[in-house]
Amino acid sequence: MKFIHQIDPSKFIFFEFQNGPDHYMESSQRAHLLEMMWFRNDPEATDKGHGIYLIPLYRSEKINFEGKEGCVIAFKREYLEEDDKEFALDVFNLFNIHGQYTSLYLDNDVVETLQYLSILMEKEYRSALGSYLVLKSLLKVFLLNLIRTSQHYFLNQDIHQKRVYQFIMLMDEYYKTERRAEFYASKMGISEKRINQILKEKMNKTLTQLLHERVIVEADRMLISGELTIKEIAFDLHFEDPAYFSRFYKKQTGRTPEEFKKLNDCL
Repeated sequence: MKFIHQIDPSKFIFFEFQNGPDHYMESSQRAHLLEMMWFRNDPEATDKGHGIYLIPLYRSEKINFEGKEGCVIAFKREYLEEDDKEFALDVFNLFNIHGQYTSLYLDNDVVETLQYLSILMEKEYRSALGSYLVLKSLLKVFLLNLIRTSQHYFLNQDIHQKRVYQFIMLMDEYYKTERRAEFYASKMGISEKRINQILKEKMNKTLTQLLHERVIVEADRMLISGELTIKEIAFDLHFEDPAYFSRFYKKQTGRTPEEFKKLNDCL
């Protein structure tokens, strides 16, 4: 009998740091996953010891695992889409508290709960009869515990951190059509100079740098998928001239779209 709820390893990933896939951090698939990186001996967590990084879609932060203990749990957003909208929004907010990624430190009570859940998730993930539905349910409980832990966190953030969050939300909605600082400053009700000061302070990048990075991530995604030509990608990203798109891409990445595409076709 065919097993109908098999786990797709491209949509859910679980591994201990020391057993991670080679070159995972450089993988293009990371941009399309929500990632949880749980450090069980995080030196920045002082006496608490446990810290978790929550990396939203299209961010792909490079985080060093060397000499550290912990695990990565990564999943595609469809693991949330069948659930109620309120839960999906809570997860989205959880991953975007800080803008680029969220970092939380965990107290002993929640650590104990999450450890049990991670053991069950890994067992289900590695089982030959592992079920997508069981894994999805365990993941939801895991995320609900994190949401409960962080429910007061956002309210206590300083106004600058909330501005970063607001900008990231706007950027994800408008980055294809709006690349002017003036547009985002107007939407946020502050000056261009001020939003750039805040982004530089909190993320060490300007508004324009963040927008350019977001455009490149989307360009990479479309180049790898192979569904559109480079000319069509340029138009989809609202570049009127494909040649200008190629120059922009090379300036940002050091290679042309054609070179990037050829490189990934060989992998």
